[in-house]
Amino acid sequence: MTSLSVAYRHSGHFRPLFLKNPAIEETASAVRAQLVAEDADRLPLSTLREISSLNVNGLSFDLWVSLDHPVTDHETGEQVCGLCEFDPGAGEDAVSLLVSPVGEGMTEELVLSTFGHELGHAVFDAPGWIADSKVSPGLFDLPDQQQRKAYRTTTHDIGHLTSPGVSPAQDEGLLARIVEAEREKEKRIAEFRANEFMGSLLVPRRRLVEAVIEMAPKYDVTLVACPGLLEEEAPTTFTVKTNGPFGDFDLENLQKAIGKRFGVHGRFIKVRMARYGLLSGAAG
Repeated sequence: MTSLSVAYRHSGHFRPLFLKNPAIEETASAVRAQLVAEDADRLPLSTLREISSLNVNGLSFDLWVSLDHPVTDHETGEQVCGLCEFDPGAGEDAVSLLVSPVGEGMTEELVLSTFGHELGHAVFDAPGWIADSKVSPGLFDLPDQQQRKAYRTTTHDIGHLTSPGVSPAQDEGLLARIVEAEREKEKRIAEFRANEFMGSLLVPRRRLVEAVIEMAPKYDVTLVACPGLLEEEAPTTFTVKTNGPFGDFDLENLQKAIGKRFGVHGRFIKVRMARYGLLSGAAG
């Protein structure tokens, strides 16, 4: 069993406070450092499933992990990739992280990515859920109404792991639209944050850069130095460029090979290379 401890900028209600990409990446690095050695590329699913508790900004709670049974959407009953849920009726200081097992529609890479995404929700969103459940009811609230409120994020399919968020719902009435728009904005931010956490957790910037440097020559892909950047200023000081007549094919093969090294899909590597600024000028 593994207990993780992490801290980041947050509000008095245990919600992330103005976290930009570097802060999300730093948080993912702090979590990863407690799970695998610094020189490890792959973060095994067997290691992740051993996480049993979290301490986030001083708030401690259990993490109930399951990867043994298909996960279904509570509203539609359809199978989904995974979900992260806090239900105070099941456990006042426990969060569930459920991921569908390898099988039809669920590859090993997708299971690993889904776990990383839902762990991002557990790290960034679950503390606020738990804190909210401990707030006393308002003057006009029923005493047991707030205690029963459950919070849940659901990963429906692989597209959810690359989407920045969801579309605002249509509603009548200006106030209703404003409230709904604010909720949808919070959802989009939460999903983006969980995806960025997943990416940095499973494929850290520096490990990916080192893998590209080592493996690019084997696939006819060259490294082009970024002007004006000194090596000690940033871990990413180059972009990749394809040379041969099959440039896109060579780059795709490189990404697939690196993906195997990290235990993720080649498309996952493509996204991380783009996020880390390695793909500018990649076309031959």
